[in-house]
Amino acid sequence: MKVCIVQTPYSTDYSKSDEYFKWEMEAFDRCDPTMDLIVFPEATDTPCMAHSAADVVNSYNKYIDALYEKACETAKRCNAVVFLNAHSKTEKGLYNTTFAIDRNGKLAGTYDKQHLTPKESTVYNVVSDYSYEHSVPTVIEIDGLRYCFLTCYDFYFYEAFPTLARQKPDIIIGCSHQRSDKQSALETMSKFCAYNCNAYVVRASVSMGEDSVIGGGSCVVAPDGEMLLDMKSRTGLETVEIDPTKKYYKPAGFGNPDAAHYEYIEAGRRPWKYRPGGSAIVRHNRLMEYPRICAHRGFNTVAPENSLPAFGAAIAMGAQEIEFDLWWTKDNEIVSIHDARLDRVSNGTGLVYEHTLQELRQYDFGGKLMRNLRVCRS
Repeated sequence: MKVCIVQTPYSTDYSKSDEYFKWEMEAFDRCDPTMDLIVFPEATDTPCMAHSAADVVNSYNKYIDALYEKACETAKRCNAVVFLNAHSKTEKGLYNTTFAIDRNGKLAGTYDKQHLTPKESTVYNVVSDYSYEHSVPTVIEIDGLRYCFLTCYDFYFYEAFPTLARQKPDIIIGCSHQRSDKQSALETMSKFCAYNCNAYVVRASVSMGEDSVIGGGSCVVAPDGEMLLDMKSRTGLETVEIDPTKKYYKPAGFGNPDAAHYEYIEAGRRPWKYRPGGSAIVRHNRLMEYPRICAHRGFNTVAPENSLPAFGAAIAMGAQEIEFDLWWTKDNEIVSIHDARLDRVSNGTGLVYEHTLQELRQYDFGGKLMRNLRVCRS
């Protein structure tokens, strides 16, 4: 398979947009039928830096139709798979989207950037609400190959790599900018991703100038972390041959059968050692919409109030918040309980703060809903 990455020139002068868009269109014309995979950078419909939401909308309206049509025509003419990143429009507004176009010039699928920069959301008004919800990594299968995606800022969230690896991708498409990072750092990130996901990383970016040591760094990396092509700050089209079916397997510890790096890691993973993830993470209060469901003392009609079973049941039912109460024990431990006294909520008597944690563990807090529910230490 012959892979072509396109590294476009870039300017912070928005008034040069027509000039730089023309360069992009001519780059499509330079693609040829020897190429099997062609990847362009992020936001090709905004070829120069936008300084406002109005600039983004203006560029989208001006360039997107010609750009998308050119990408489809190029895919068909070259009999190649083309990946193009630009904005897409829905009723909610503009999304940062990567388009996968098959060899027939037809749309095979899309990927919406999962980690948008603060500026994209607050200044450019790019839609980001979906990115606060759990989702399975996007996989687009074309010609028997599995493509996954990381767009620009996505590359920084290494904790997402294990989930990506579990999709068993053959190629990870990275339509990027990352204009402020050193090329040495971009190289490290790309190698790290390829090695951890056992997949080829094909990253296309923009050049900040032929002599710049930041930005750029369009590259192709093999699953073993070998850099097969690195454009540094060069502009233009460059190609490299790869075997997308080739994987890297290593001894999974001394004397063990060979395995992919992520498989070796999964075998010894200790998830409770890491920061919370998935449903344990909720949006900051300023981002959560009203009205929302708050479970009073947990789901206290199916499990004892202020207990872990009640909290778990509330989360399972989709509650966005849980209200609960805390008291100190005599030996300065914290327990979740509503009343100052034990009488209503357990088979004990007296005040909570007159008992040690060990003494509280002798009582049953299950009440009528659950027998033998004991105090535990989290």
